[in-house]
Amino acid sequence: MKAKTVNESGIPWSGKDPTKAPVIGKIITKEMNLGGFKFERAEMEVVEVSGDVYICNSWYKPGVPQVVHNDMVERFIEYERPEDKEWKKSWGGGY
Repeated sequence: MKAKTVNESGIPWSGKDPTKAPVIGKIITKEMNLGGFKFERAEMEVVEVSGDVYICNSWYKPGVPQVVHNDMVERFIEYERPEDKEWKKSWGGGY
């Protein structure tokens, strides 16, 4: 399968619906202060890892999955189960 890109950004992903993909782990984002606004830590479930970005199991906007760059992630917790290895092959994800 040819990889699609996220919103012409060059970030490859499988192109499948992230809301229906098996979850491979979760990320915990860093607490950030940007422009006078404080953003608390957040947890998001991850369905693909593509280079320096995590593709989450939600849509940012129609047709564009939520992505989080590695610089914004404090911790990635991978879910390792025997069935994970099989779906990774069948799903065709970037991980």
